[in-house]
This record gives sequence, C-alpha cells and structure tokens, in this order.
Amino acid sequence: MQIDAVTHRVADGRYDAVVVCGDLTQRNFRWQFRAAAAWLDQLRAHTAVLVVPGNHDVAWWWKPVGLGSEWPLLRGYRKWISAELEPTLQLPGVTLVGLNSCHGVRPYTLTTRARDLSVVGAIRPAQWAHARARFAAAPAGDLRVLVFHHNLLRGDLSRRWGLVDRADGIARAVATGADLVLNGHDHQTRIEAMQVEGRTMIVSHATTLCGRTRGGLPSAVQEIEVAPDAVTLRACVWEAAAQDYVPRQDRVFAR
Repeated sequence: MQIDAVTHRVADGRYDAVVVCGDLTQRNFRWQFRAAAAWLDQLRAHTAVLVVPGNHDVAWWWKPVGLGSEWPLLRGYRKWISAELEPTLQLPGVTLVGLNSCHGVRPYTLTTRARDLSVVGAIRPAQWAHARARFAAAPAGDLRVLVFHHNLLRGDLSRRWGLVDRADGIARAVATGADLVLNGHDHQTRIEAMQVEGRTMIVSHATTLCGRTRGGLPSAVQEIEVAPDAVTLRACVWEAAAQDYVPRQDRVFAR
C-alpha cells in the first residue's frame, strides 16, 4: 500500500526527481532485487531517480574482514538496480551526489560493539574527496545535495551513529560543500540544521517505505522544495485511513 501510494504521487508528475537512500532489499534475495528494480522502473517512467545502496543490499559474507571475493558484495545491486554505486544527478539549480556508505564487514568498519557488525557504514577519504570535487564543479548557485544510506547524525531514539566516523562524519560532510544531506538507515524521520564552521548544513533522515520504525512512529517520505531563497523539507507521514502519505510538518531553511 505504501509503495503504491508513492508510485501514484510520482505518476502525478509532482516531482522533478526521487531519491532512494538504499535498502532496496531485506535479505539480499534475488526476488527482492527484481521487485525493487520493477518499482524503480515505474518511477523512472515519470521522473529522474537517484539511488544508492543500503547495508541490507550488501552480501558482506563473501568478503568478511577484507578476505574473499569483493565482486559478489554488491553483485545483486549492480545487476538489478544500478551498475553505478555513486551516481550524480544534475537538475536545474540542484546538484545531487550519491556515495556508497555500505562496504560490509571490513577492517575499517569494525567497532567495539558487536551489534555494529555489518550494520555500521563508512565513507572513505577518497569518497569524501570525490563528492567535494563534484560539488566544486557544480554550477554557481546550485543547491548541493549529498546522498548516502547511513544516518549522519546520532539517532535520537537508537542512540547509534550510522557511520564509523561518528561525529567526525559531520565535519567531513560539511567539508564537501554540501548544503543538504539525505540519509535513511536509522528508521526515524528527522530534519536538522547543523551549524559547523560558520556554515549551515541541513541533514534529513527518512524512514520512507519501512514497516519497522522506532518509537512506534509512522513511516514517512519527505518532499523537498527548492527556491532561490529557501529550502523547504516536508515530512509526509503514512495514514492508513487515507491510504496515503499526509503532510505533517514543514521545515523552512533560508539559503
């Protein structure tokens, strides 16, 4: 029902683009990838789509702790979803850069918490540099949007950082020149403005089409409106009675 509601909204022609922040599958099964690919094809018939992998899309057991074969890690995602793991999308007035934060179980993703195994994400220095270069080449005045799966901010309810960098990830995201960061992963809808080194960077986490949310909160999608002087992020939450996502909160940020 939730997927149908989003599909209908996109088919109405109300969006210039759709951003999907990963976790196209639950258990990395082929049938789940095929179903996700068919849905993305429906969306692409009406608008541009930017998609990045999620940690559930990674077959990390093929290369645990850096051993084994690397190609199978994202073989299903590459075959069914996209061969490009770090896409860029250019819209009038907006440049979007996707990064892959999902590397499986590697030496650089290990923490002292056992529950982080295969769950925590990482963005390597070369990836941050890649985003910085893409944004530097963007047209002057563009809103620069950085997209990756893992939550940049520590979860209000989960109390967990999405990236192994923890709070350092915020400064590294700011250093890319990003104005807006879009994430998923934490199963909690959240919109925050970060003040770092004299710059404002907006961070948006969304649950989207997920039945597993924190605190019993409804799932939500976020609509983003970009104007020359402001950016509006609108949290639209699922209402079963309406069988649709209904606007619940607008956050407006000056540019």
